[in-house]
Amino acid sequence: MINIVTAPLWLAFFILTLRGFGVLTLGMQILQLFLWAAYAFALYSSWLWGFGNGIIEEGYEGILENVMSTVNNILIHVIGWGIAYSIYTLLDLVALVVSFYIIFGLIISIRDPILLIISIVLASLQLLFISTIYAMLVIKLRSNWVITDIMQFLMPTLGGLIPSETSRYVTMINEYSPIAYPFILMRESALGYLELPIPIIYQIIYSIITVTSLFIITAILVRIFDRRLREEGKLGLT
Repeated sequence: MINIVTAPLWLAFFILTLRGFGVLTLGMQILQLFLWAAYAFALYSSWLWGFGNGIIEEGYEGILENVMSTVNNILIHVIGWGIAYSIYTLLDLVALVVSFYIIFGLIISIRDPILLIISIVLASLQLLFISTIYAMLVIKLRSNWVITDIMQFLMPTLGGLIPSETSRYVTMINEYSPIAYPFILMRESALGYLELPIPIIYQIIYSIITVTSLFIITAILVRIFDRRLREEGKLGLT
């Protein structure tokens, strides 16, 4: 639950710092860009630390072994928990919207609500599978939290957190990074503009292809993980 409190504060602190250096006026569109960037960061942080690290803890505590004896399918358990967890992450968005209204008087306007819902669903599924893949790969490491901390900041940078208007290098990253599109779609649906020179429908298709590919990789790795845990009683893929 701590994420619901910290998610709105880190970016609010950044904006207030800008005001302290003389940047006194921030347009509503800029504030909305900051809000959606904050939500993207909150999603990455929540899924990596809350969900991915949660799978690792389940492995350490023997919960996954109990799941194998009852559900008989770790993948079903992971996806079911992920769907439930995605509802929790919506509280981050609510906290951000309320905080930005209180601090900056921002009232968000959504130009395309359906596209926003699609983008949030795609982002959640994408992060569900990425977090699961990550957990399968690092569960054997003693100090996996160090990698999680690095990933928490590296992945958002490569995954669409920074608006493309920032620089041509960011535009290039956003255009060629397959995990960036759901977060770009969020901003486009909220602000009603085309951030990349790629039609919306193609961005959605690219996102669906990425999510599907991640699901296939997740299913393969979880199956290997499941087999090793059953046959050797050991965590990890090797």
